[in-house]
Amino acid sequence: MISGRPADDEFAPYAKSDIDYVSGDDAIEALAAQGRDVVALLSSLDEDSIRGRRYAPGKWTVKEIVGHLIDDERIFAYRALCVARGDSRPLPGFDENEYVAATDFESQPLANLIAA
Repeated sequence: MISGRPADDEFAPYAKSDIDYVSGDDAIEALAAQGRDVVALLSSLDEDSIRGRRYAPGKWTVKEIVGHLIDDERIFAYRALCVARGDSRPLPGFDENEYVAATDFESQPLANLIAA
């Protein structure tokens, strides 16, 4: 069974360009494929070559980006659980910069971050 694409009223307007970038009509398969692609990409990186590497001055390191993705997955999984359980309380936001600053992803082996 194909899960379909989300309707425009099922997500925040700022996400439209990201959602439109995904091809196909099976959201679940797209997520699974993207997960495999990300793991393959990250697994191909050499620990020494990415240590401290930033995509621009003042931006996050590669490991901080991975850590941010881990944080997002956990937060969005919790939010999905709340929706699935019919919890009508407002869901709290989070400041991704504060979350990244509160940890030291750079000290973690990349393999551990990938496995998280």
